[in-house]
Amino acid sequence: MAVKFVVGLFPSKGIAEDTCNRLRTEGVPARDIALQVLRQTAPTREVETVADELEALAVDPLVIGNTSESFAPYIRNGETAVFVRAHSEADVELAAGTIRQYAPIRIEVGWVEEGAARTHKLL
Repeated sequence: MAVKFVVGLFPSKGIAEDTCNRLRTEGVPARDIALQVLRQTAPTREVETVADELEALAVDPLVIGNTSESFAPYIRNGETAVFVRAHSEADVELAAGTIRQYAPIRIEVGWVEEGAARTHKLL
């Protein structure tokens, strides 16, 4: 199976951090989990690191596609995405099931197939 990525979008960084902690407790290696605040509560120009972090998403090997565009309709203030690299269907199910426990706004699974990014919405 090709590597897939399970992405959960949460309304706050705190809930996303709790999700990451639970994923690690469930046995997901820390190197397969990433957390990214998509929009701080302050404007980007006042928090320069947010712009840098969003730019870094474009080259992060854990991310497929443009995260800001994919989740743009859901981004308001402080939304945070959790990315989980899954090496098997069982890993996808574990990540998605764990993420669901924390009431995410949205869950998607993404992968690369024939050179193109593909996604499947789970929630």
